[in-house]
Amino acid sequence: MPMQHNKLIGRVLRAAKLTVAMVLLIWGRSSVGQSLPTDLAQSSPTTTDCATYEAAFESHLDPGAVNCTANFLEVGATGLPDLTSGSREDLPMVGILSWIQRVAVPYDYRWRIPLTPAWLAAPAEASARGPIAVAVDGVPIFHYERRPDVSTSLDNYEQRNDTVVQGELDQCGGHAGQGEDYHYHYAPVCLMDEHNPELPIAFGLDGTPVYFGEGGDDYYGRGRYSDLSYLPDEALDACNAIQLPDGNYVHFTTKTPPYVVGCHHGSFNPELQIEPPPFDALAQRTPSPLGGSYGEPVSTLITDFAETAEGEYRLAFESLTTPGATSAIVYRQSSETCWEFEYQLVAGETGQTTAACRH
Repeated sequence: MPMQHNKLIGRVLRAAKLTVAMVLLIWGRSSVGQSLPTDLAQSSPTTTDCATYEAAFESHLDPGAVNCTANFLEVGATGLPDLTSGSREDLPMVGILSWIQRVAVPYDYRWRIPLTPAWLAAPAEASARGPIAVAVDGVPIFHYERRPDVSTSLDNYEQRNDTVVQGELDQCGGHAGQGEDYHYHYAPVCLMDEHNPELPIAFGLDGTPVYFGEGGDDYYGRGRYSDLSYLPDEALDACNAIQLPDGNYVHFTTKTPPYVVGCHHGSFNPELQIEPPPFDALAQRTPSPLGGSYGEPVSTLITDFAETAEGEYRLAFESLTTPGATSAIVYRQSSETCWEFEYQLVAGETGQTTAACRH
């Protein structure tokens, strides 16, 4: 009951804050083909701005999930976007065409974002492995690079290794990774239905705020944000950032690589990265009951993702073996670290069940 009560309060607060955001968004959409004025109040976080940056998260998370200490903005989240969206296309996972046979399992994230970035003399490469930023719905953001152990310099860009253009992401710019962890690789465009663009839409784990600059096309966001732009007049650097007059930096999202954070102007502490441990029985390249192997891409279309009142999740997709049929994975938590995954060759019919645990 307390959790349901908190969720209700959260929805009420989000509805109240939606008014300002929607006014700005409607204004933006009325200027088709044009950029919006760029006099938004972008700034870098300091301890005195903490209430402002708390507000960025509180538009998307329940009350009490965000807290400021002397040095960090602390955020608690499940790593899953809101599944009560009024649009089926805005559900996480829906719309993926090249699926790596991973599902989105909630995880108890406790993010710690530095309130005062330590600026570097020269930019540092972003990690190709693990999260490099956190969106304001608590979902981690990864680099676009598909390979985990390579240079992320734009000089080394190869389209074949760009997760964004390879069909692996849903229409909101995210997918479930090798740890059954949902994360974004692209601007979290679906948040813009509720997000106030004067607030950051994400924070780098070095503490640098990320504002929505642009993002969206006929696929990502289904055209709703194609003409929406809050990019500054000043050209972005390779990190997707600009330096403010006070010497601080801010990032902006873009439709083109590096999409969110290309590199870091702030000192990046890898200890702030959180990667959920993989499930033991779902090891990469082992056979999946549905055909193919875990972690390896298959061509299909994910069509639905839902959570029941009892906390059971269901992912539906076009069958890998039977044209015209729908398959599903139904999964539920069985203990603190273990889940049961039921693989239904035909959605709704009893399928093979696998028990798997995180260690």
